[in-house]
Amino acid sequence: MNSNNSENLQVCSICGVSVTEDGQVNFSDGKPGTRARLYARVCQYTEKLECINREPELIGELTAQDRYETGEDLTIPTFSTSQATN
Repeated sequence: MNSNNSENLQVCSICGVSVTEDGQVNFSDGKPGTRARLYARVCQYTEKLECINREPELIGELTAQDRYETGEDLTIPTFSTSQATN
């Protein structure tokens, strides 16, 4: 199937992603993903019934790679408050 064929695309009115007939999710930024990635990063946080990615059998199993990284290993910069401001 040609993923550029708009006749076979399902477009979400909530977040604007498109999903091809074979389940490829085309995000607005970055490489294509899966329904599981879409659900893990977006759909689970909306309560709107118009969301096109709510059916567990289409979403499939979520993996650690589907979710955003937690950021636990990031170093948070510290700023000195002793400097005078003008």
